[in-house]
Amino acid sequence: MTLRAVIFDFDFTLVDSSRGFIACHDFACRELSLPEVAPQASMAMMGTPLAEAFRLLFPEEHHPLTNEYVRLWQLRADEVMTDLTETYPDAHPTMTELREQGLGLGIVSQKLRRRIEAVLERDGLAVCFDAVVGGEDITAFKPHPEGLLKAAQRLGIRPAEAIYVGDTVIDAQAAANAGLPFVAVVSGVTPAEAFEQFNALAVLPGIAGLSDLCRSWS
Repeated sequence: MTLRAVIFDFDFTLVDSSRGFIACHDFACRELSLPEVAPQASMAMMGTPLAEAFRLLFPEEHHPLTNEYVRLWQLRADEVMTDLTETYPDAHPTMTELREQGLGLGIVSQKLRRRIEAVLERDGLAVCFDAVVGGEDITAFKPHPEGLLKAAQRLGIRPAEAIYVGDTVIDAQAAANAGLPFVAVVSGVTPAEAFEQFNALAVLPGIAGLSDLCRSWS
């Protein structure tokens, strides 16, 4: 199959938003008088829907607070998330190289699209992407394939004509469910060995080597 597009996850794939995630969890915990979440635990929840993350982080007796926790988390994110998100240095040159190869580019993330677009605009990357699918654009989160299938449709391609690049097992599962080949990056907190069962095209340290991989495909 001819490669026509590359679709990316966002957090820990194109950007480091760990400081923002930690700040939002800290705020929600303080407001609800909950035990502080360790930074590593906050980062481990990236890619997991917030309501589910809350249930994983806290004992069942706190679960009635789920909706309020999510509300407070989002409230703080409105204030700090963009400022505390840093685009990886390799993002701009890699997107430029992929565009020069004639590839369409997309993003599929659980994160709200407006947050993604705010970072892309700030860092001059918005013009690179033909499709951005965020949490408000879908009815089911990854690993459900809806987001990837929607991005492929917007890009005007069949799913098998794109690869999905992500940093979590959830990303790998979503790619498999949608019928997209998967490339793992270990720029997040998921170790390389976690991707062994998914038959990834490649496991890369980050997105820097992606343009060479795509060039070899074509």
